[in-house]
Amino acid sequence: MTKVTIMRILFLSLLCMGILQASPISTPLLDTNENSGSIQASQLKVGMSGFIIRHFDDKHSSIIANMRVSEINTDTNRALIDISPYDGLRQNFLPSGKWKAKTNDEVVVAYDYERALLIAPNVDTYNTLTRSIPNIEWVHPDTFATYLSHEGHPTPLVKDFHNFCTANSVGLLYVQSSDILFTLDCKNFALLETATTPDLKKESMTPFYTRAPKIRANWFGAGSSRLEDYESYYLEEIALNNSKNKELYKLYKAKFSEKSALLRNFDIKD
Repeated sequence: MTKVTIMRILFLSLLCMGILQASPISTPLLDTNENSGSIQASQLKVGMSGFIIRHFDDKHSSIIANMRVSEINTDTNRALIDISPYDGLRQNFLPSGKWKAKTNDEVVVAYDYERALLIAPNVDTYNTLTRSIPNIEWVHPDTFATYLSHEGHPTPLVKDFHNFCTANSVGLLYVQSSDILFTLDCKNFALLETATTPDLKKESMTPFYTRAPKIRANWFGAGSSRLEDYESYYLEEIALNNSKNKELYKLYKAKFSEKSALLRNFDIKD
């Protein structure tokens, strides 16, 4: 066994240990105030999403709202959550409830984190990572490419990830770029974890590895232009949507230098 092979096996083992592995977490809503509330913070990370369930009786219940972890207080072991309308099942021809979340409603976090989409620059990277991360049901990027073609977006927008992942019950989004594997909540693009991925093939397809021959483009509008640079696009989108994440800012600053244009996307002062 060569030294390179040994290093690769060691790297993949460390990668698997660092990857977010979350089963659904169920906990009662401790208190609420309009569009926010709090729950116990055990095993939670800022940015994790889920929903709130109202149990009407022993046999009847309904999802009444979306939720997202916005802040964690380690002193009180409580997590603050943002509450928003549930958009997982859209049906304009059926009535919808007007319920507001209240104390003791059930909060379910990371419900579909066992299903994930990987955005990778090439087939070798895609195969290496999907075979190395355990306990994940992978949604193939061909499916996402088909969705983008329907939308006319050869450059995927953040709302495309949200809509696709909501419709297909995909919880996690992995993006490999610049020797980093980013783990994000697929519905809100919040960064959950990062891991280094050295020694992977550098060639890249745009907008990502897919077997789809072409993604249809609209004549005009956001997402209608062809993506020219795989790496810089995803690095910038991740920064823009996590502009207050201090750990991500430090990572970018260390990797890309203090003069990198990527740092302009952060709302953080040194």
